[in-house]
Amino acid sequence: MTKVERRVICNGVVYEVACAVRADRMTSPVARFLDSLKEKKWSPESTDAALQPDEQVKTHAWLQAAIRQFANTGEFAHMGNWNSLVNGIWEIKRWQIRISFFDTDGLGNYAPKITERMHTGGGGYFPLPEFDEYIRLGTAFAKETQKTPQRELDLAQLVRKEDLAHDKQ
Repeated sequence: MTKVERRVICNGVVYEVACAVRADRMTSPVARFLDSLKEKKWSPESTDAALQPDEQVKTHAWLQAAIRQFANTGEFAHMGNWNSLVNGIWEIKRWQIRISFFDTDGLGNYAPKITERMHTGGGGYFPLPEFDEYIRLGTAFAKETQKTPQRELDLAQLVRKEDLAHDKQ
């Protein structure tokens, strides 16, 4: 069987960041999401999370720049641009937009990178650990409540499982 094709967002100095691919070998939630933002056609389930067409283009550009910086430096521009979710799943944050990501060795393995929350004046953040070389962008969603919905956490873990299975073949 041929190796699955992933959209590489940036092959940086520190990480290669690519879009995860579902079990069907074609579907990539983040690739579809980025395309819809770029085309000003993203439509979340809730109108509370909707972005105007100009905001969609700006968000797309911001995400591309943030991912490039992360791939090249191992860091994001601001502390609040990421968060740890569950079991080695992390998220990139921009307003209410979230993109889940995970790391892998490229051979279908992962070891969850978990850090302790660092407390700052107004709250806290999870410092970024040293990830494995390959970063996969798993899912994209609009966060509408303070806590990430369980269905989004479950989906991110399922996409990771499906994506990593391609590397083991």
